[in-house]
Amino acid sequence: MSDKITVLDIPSTLKKHLASAGDRAPDFGIINDGWNQDDFAVLNNHPGLTHGLPVKTDYYSVILCLRGSCKKTIGHFVFEVYTNSIHLVSPQFITSFEDASPDLLLYEVLFKKEFLINNLLKENILDNLLEVNPDYPPIYGLSQKSCASLKALYEKISDESREKGAFHLPILRLLLTDLLYEMNRACENCLLHSTRHLSKQYQLVYKFKKLVEDQFLTLKTVQEYADALFISAKYLTEIVKAETGQNALHVIHNRMYLEAQYLLSSSGLSIKEIAERLNFDSSSHFSRFFKRFAGNNPSEFKQLQ
Repeated sequence: MSDKITVLDIPSTLKKHLASAGDRAPDFGIINDGWNQDDFAVLNNHPGLTHGLPVKTDYYSVILCLRGSCKKTIGHFVFEVYTNSIHLVSPQFITSFEDASPDLLLYEVLFKKEFLINNLLKENILDNLLEVNPDYPPIYGLSQKSCASLKALYEKISDESREKGAFHLPILRLLLTDLLYEMNRACENCLLHSTRHLSKQYQLVYKFKKLVEDQFLTLKTVQEYADALFISAKYLTEIVKAETGQNALHVIHNRMYLEAQYLLSSSGLSIKEIAERLNFDSSSHFSRFFKRFAGNNPSEFKQLQ
């Protein structure tokens, strides 16, 4: 059995998107499989999907929420996607969503850095645009006016990708660059009106969640993370609860569960191999852990995919 772990690229994402659309002709984004770019695409979500399993991609996504809401996980960040917001998904993180409202409407632009580098932007400038502010969830609220303006920008990108007129690729690069600057402007506006970055408590909880993202395979207890942060386990538990509403141990276990879901749905690893990769002492221990979260054991979960 192969141990290759699937990382979605743009062609495979587009293929899945078109397959799930069936005979429905979308009024936005790519409308057929004749699109031959493997480093750029534009599409919208399919209404009715309430959740998506954890995935990892080799491309960036800039996503505009025009209507509805859902709960999104991107690496160590968990946040609500809401009407009149824009968010960024980076390829280094596992991402998933759940609790999507029936009316959720998203416009999405997918791209790899190579689509812009050497054609328009120098790599260091592009990195600055894509890094945004790593201390905060990568979602930014928009005024109704800004959202309407960005909606028009996405639709212009969609039109260019459909019509494939003269110079359509250079124009798409210009429009995408415009979109990245608008996203960064929205980030700056959010930070300007936020006081959370002034809170020592927020900074500590952020460091804890970042440490979980980096060390969840080796550090398993609240005490271990508290020691790494030079604070007491009691204080860490209190501030995580106050800031997130969650128990600190739940944050650790939830990251383990996310990784388990990803490996079960996106790899050829056996359950025993996944248990070993996640540093469980036995397959039965891993199965008990997984069932507490999912309601079914890993074998049942794999059969449902």
